[in-house]
Amino acid sequence: MNGTSSGPTNAAPRPRRRKRETASIAGAHADVIHRATQLLLRTLRSPSDEVPLLQRKDLAERLAKISADTGPGGHVRFAELDYESAVRAHFWDHMPDLRPHLGTWAASVVDLHDPHVVPAVRDGLVTHLAGQYLRTGRGDGLASLAERWSTEAPSRARLEAAFQALTRGLEDPAHGREFRKRIYQWCLHGRLRGEFAEVLVRICADVLAASHPDQALLRLYYLARRERAPAQPALKALHDLVAGSRRLRRRLLHRLARYDLTPPDLSIFLRICDPEPLTDSSDTSRTLVEENGVRHSLTTCWHAVLAELPRAAWQSHAARWLHRAADSTGHRGELLLDILVRAAAQCGERRGEVLAALYASAREAERTAPGGPARSAETTELLLHKIGVAQGLNPAAPPPASAKGTQP
Repeated sequence: MNGTSSGPTNAAPRPRRRKRETASIAGAHADVIHRATQLLLRTLRSPSDEVPLLQRKDLAERLAKISADTGPGGHVRFAELDYESAVRAHFWDHMPDLRPHLGTWAASVVDLHDPHVVPAVRDGLVTHLAGQYLRTGRGDGLASLAERWSTEAPSRARLEAAFQALTRGLEDPAHGREFRKRIYQWCLHGRLRGEFAEVLVRICADVLAASHPDQALLRLYYLARRERAPAQPALKALHDLVAGSRRLRRRLLHRLARYDLTPPDLSIFLRICDPEPLTDSSDTSRTLVEENGVRHSLTTCWHAVLAELPRAAWQSHAARWLHRAADSTGHRGELLLDILVRAAAQCGERRGEVLAALYASAREAERTAPGGPARSAETTELLLHKIGVAQGLNPAAPPPASAKGTQP
């Protein structure tokens, strides 16, 4: 073997291809660079090198041609500072026909089952590709690419790549607003195929919530309304978001009460109507339940729940309110009872039936009360008195023995 080539070599374009892939995933192991090159050739349907394997130049020679080499661990690097970014920009700007294929190629690379394809390599590839889209004002192309990665044969690696691409778009000063608007449209009425909804939940909860929490709340709300799966990740993320903010919980309650509540809205309300944060005074002298606007929203939502859902659907939630009322000091516990009774009393012709179901639920809740059945029974008696007032059967003032202020 004399080391010379006896057939067509395609030698001229090879260094250019090698330079392009190396610039996109510089820092990756040489094996990854090699496999990425083969994947790009396959994506572009480029003819394979017909030179016999043993007659081809080795990897070190090919890297040297593009001013690159390998470090001690086998990771590829360019010799000149900032050369890789210049190479990426050059090929993106001067070979536009490649752009539609790069998304497919990148998805293939992040899907490689190779011990050297570590998260840093995947993230670096997506970051570099996203950077070219954003640098040249093609935010819409990057957004579409993230959607495609999430819907066409999605894998965990591709979903992570989609998340990284959208993160880059949201964090870009020139394109962040554009990406927030696009995510809003997706959450509101986009066709969420594949695992794209999962990516949107994560991007809203982990990225958008840090910089624009109100916008994250609204987008998660729209996603939660569309969920049908038992797991309901958007609903969980929405619950977690309001759990850390009185203001966001207030805003979500007001939004729910502002329009006719649909069955998904009722599910959202029951998930976020935990009475503990509503009566928590650890950070403020005035709790949420003491705010007139919040009480109005809670009454509106509870009315829809009691009027439209069977007792089995709301029994456990009402029990938590009754238990909290029994454990609360002062008038805050009574406010919880007032909301429940007022909501039930607004049920028109079914008012008597719903009030009776509420009282029966209170009796059942006595058996599971954390503070013991005796104290819970006092709360039930106070509830019964308020029901009588709502029906015009009792005077407004409660019996002294049942007043919350007289409890030990």
